[in-house]
Amino acid sequence: MYRVRFRVLVSSLIILILVLIGLFISFAFGAVEISLSQIFDVFTSASDDVQKTIILDSRLPRALVAILVGCNLALSGVLLQTVTRNALADPGIIGVTAGAALAATIVLVIIPKISIYLPIAAFIGALVSAFFVYTVSWRPGVGSSPIRMILAGVAVNSILGAFIGLLMVAFADRIPAMMFWTSGTFNGRGWDHFNMILPYTLIGLLLSIYLKPSLSVMELGDDVAVSMGVSVEKTRLMAFVAASLLAGSAASVAGLVGFIGLVVPHLVRLILGGNKWLIPISALGGSALLLWSDIIAKLTFAP
Repeated sequence: MYRVRFRVLVSSLIILILVLIGLFISFAFGAVEISLSQIFDVFTSASDDVQKTIILDSRLPRALVAILVGCNLALSGVLLQTVTRNALADPGIIGVTAGAALAATIVLVIIPKISIYLPIAAFIGALVSAFFVYTVSWRPGVGSSPIRMILAGVAVNSILGAFIGLLMVAFADRIPAMMFWTSGTFNGRGWDHFNMILPYTLIGLLLSIYLKPSLSVMELGDDVAVSMGVSVEKTRLMAFVAASLLAGSAASVAGLVGFIGLVVPHLVRLILGGNKWLIPISALGGSALLLWSDIIAKLTFAP
C-alpha cells in the first residue's frame, strides 16, 4: 500500500515538474525568444508591453489549451476503455472525431463564410455523432452493451468518413484548409478557445472522479457490478456522456488529435497499476504529453 502511494506521489511530482518546465519552454521559444529573467518580469509587471503581449496573449493561452486538450483526451480514453472493456478504445471509437471532422468539413468546404464558428460546429457534430452511437447500441429492456457500442462506433465512423471523402472530392480546391484542421493544431489558439474548453474539462473531470468507484466495480463484469448495487446502465451512460463532452470539446478547439486517449491510460496503468489514482494521474499525464508534443512541433517547425 505504501509502495503504491509512493509511486503515485513520485509520478505526480514528476509530471507536474514536466508541465512547469514545458510552460517555461513554451514561453521562451518561438519566433521571438524571451529569456528566463524576462519571463519572470512579465509576471511581476516589470516587462515591456511587447514581451507581455507575446506571452500573455499568445504563448500562455496556447500552452493552457494544449494542457486542457491533453487532459480531456486522456480522461476520455480512461472512461471509454473502462465502460467498453476494450483496451484499444479511444475517443474515435464513439464517433466523436468523425462527427467533429464531418461538421468541420461542411463548414470549411461548403459554407466557409461562417468558418469563425468552426469550433462550435465541430463540438455539435461530435456530440450528435456520439449520441447516435449510443442510441444505436441501446436496446429496450436491455440497455447498451460494450460490444454493441464498439460495433456502432466503427459503423458510424465508416459512414461519416465516407461522407467526408465525398465532400473532399467534390470540393477538391478547398482540401488544404480541411487538412490543416484534421491534422490537429494549437497554432493561433487564444483565450477564447481556453474559455470554451475549460467548463467541459471541469465537468468531465468531476464526473470521472464521481464515477470512478462504480467503474472500478464494472471492470469485474456487469453481473458482479449489479450484485454489488451498481446501476450499470446509468453509470455507462454518464461515463459515455462525460467522454463525449471531453473529447468533443477537445476536437472543437484543437482539431483531430489522436494517440493521447489511447496510450496515456496504458502508460499510467503500466506504472501504477489499476488503482483509484488512475483518473487524476491520466489527466496529468495527458496534459504533459500533449504540451511537450506541441513544444517539439513548434521548435521543429519554428521560422
